Amino acid sequence: MIIKTSMTVLATIASTMMFKMLPIQAVPITYDFTIVVKEDSLAGNTFQGSLTYDNEVITGRGAGKINVVHGLKTNINFFGQKYTEKDDRNYPEFPKLTFRNGEIHFLDFWIERGERDIW
Repeated sequence: MIIKTSMTVLATIASTMMFKMLPIQAVPITYDFTIVVKEDSLAGNTFQGSLTYDNEVITGRGAGKINVVHGLKTNINFFGQKYTEKDDRNYPEFPKLTFRNGEIHFLDFWIERGERDIW
């Protein structure tokens, strides 16, 4: 009986240790989007883009922001020119992706010279 109980305890400890040692895998989330310009000199133009981030950095509660340090990657096609996160004028602090309760609120990605503006 002691041997059987000891084997059960050892099996339980071994399975617990294996479970705790397995790394948690982040799942990359990618969103494709279309920018539709509605005002000013570019009104009527559309541009394509995508952004990718790891799901493990989003809590799903309250407000939050992530940037390149958190694995944010961006890709925007603007008049045939491709721009990535490295093209943001304040890289690597920007671009930033803002969330509210786990949902994307806005992407702060700025490639123009001059002051950064939030639309």
